[in-house]
Amino acid sequence: MLEKSKIPSRLSAGTKLLCILILGIEALLLWNTNSQGSTFIYPYFSGAANLGPDFAWKIDVKKYFDFLQMPYADQLGYVFERGQSNDLIEYSILDRGYVFIVWIAQHLFFWLPQIKSVIWLQILFHIASSLWVMNELRTRREQITFFLFYAANPIIMHFVTFAFYYYWQIIPPLAWYIYQKKRESNNLPGLYLLVTVLAAAFLIRQSTLIISLLILGVIAWQGRKLVPWAILFLFFIFAIVFKNPSQPWHTAYVGIGAYPNSAGIELSDQSGYKRFLEQTGIQIEIDSPYGNYYDPDVRGRYYSNLRNGLMSYAKEHPLQMAKNAALNVLQSFSVGYPVGHEKLAYASAFLGLIVFIILIKTRLYFILVLAFANVAGFAFYFPPIPAYMFGNYFLLTLALVTLVSRVEKFNTIANLLCYKKERLS
Repeated sequence: MLEKSKIPSRLSAGTKLLCILILGIEALLLWNTNSQGSTFIYPYFSGAANLGPDFAWKIDVKKYFDFLQMPYADQLGYVFERGQSNDLIEYSILDRGYVFIVWIAQHLFFWLPQIKSVIWLQILFHIASSLWVMNELRTRREQITFFLFYAANPIIMHFVTFAFYYYWQIIPPLAWYIYQKKRESNNLPGLYLLVTVLAAAFLIRQSTLIISLLILGVIAWQGRKLVPWAILFLFFIFAIVFKNPSQPWHTAYVGIGAYPNSAGIELSDQSGYKRFLEQTGIQIEIDSPYGNYYDPDVRGRYYSNLRNGLMSYAKEHPLQMAKNAALNVLQSFSVGYPVGHEKLAYASAFLGLIVFIILIKTRLYFILVLAFANVAGFAFYFPPIPAYMFGNYFLLTLALVTLVSRVEKFNTIANLLCYKKERLS
């Protein structure tokens, strides 16, 4: 667990204003000009525009191709409108929770086009949550450390301004931090709020399941009461019921391509589509709402084919697969996997090894376990690219803040002892 902060050094109004100004300017300067593929963006924003009382996820196919043909600069200004009922089709491929983030953003910032509204929601949430954490830290040195390494970290800000669900992977680690800062001997309302937030995070990004189960499991174990255990059980049932029907075999197969391999697999969706075409003669069509990828039978065959390809390759190259998994895990304790830079990937893994050892030596076991759980849902088969690393960047910064606190405390004690020695002499 984190070391307890007895008396936080509260931020003054002037300091908060300065931090907001710095982070706001940085967001504008580092505004991400790249985007996720339009095929994946459109369902969320069209789905939010067409969200009704039944919460069904429906997209407007009539405007789909017009949006896909736009450059991202034009998409930023695109206004998604409610479509005619006969132009709407149901969508169910991706994790659905981000639809509600978009819906919230478009109503909070109703004067902005939806993609810009989501980015500004993410920016403001990042600033507000960072200031809250800084306000809970004990000393100025701890606050400055957190500000420099997390709040104003250029890598983090670059992906805060990326209009997709990646940013919201911050929710479980942040929710855990807030809960353990505010918890009391019997904080059931806080626990109810925590599990609600974790459930929302699961709907947004299902890879948050393991860290969420760990957080609730530790709380249940510490409390040794029936209610926390019941909440843990109900959350597990919730995850089973609302699990996305998609399978990990596509991601796992193309994940082999993160490192040199004898099969010629690249870290690209096209590697999976290429194998399926060669094996079955079927070309996967994903750039159309009527494409065969959205046919459950074709998608099932596709997943099965890639699963067989992955298992076959793993059987022939078990050491390489183990090596890849080890590199991925170590990189998750560093800056992540720099796409397209093999040497930097190894350097990141080496730095991660050093951080891993430091966490053990300094007995920051729970942060270590949380950081591992945060990526355990994918790191064994897919590299932790920076967009996936929000939760770990936050946790690793908290670890650094704790170490700064220990050094500061040690210096204070050392100075006090020196002062007493001088007085005695």
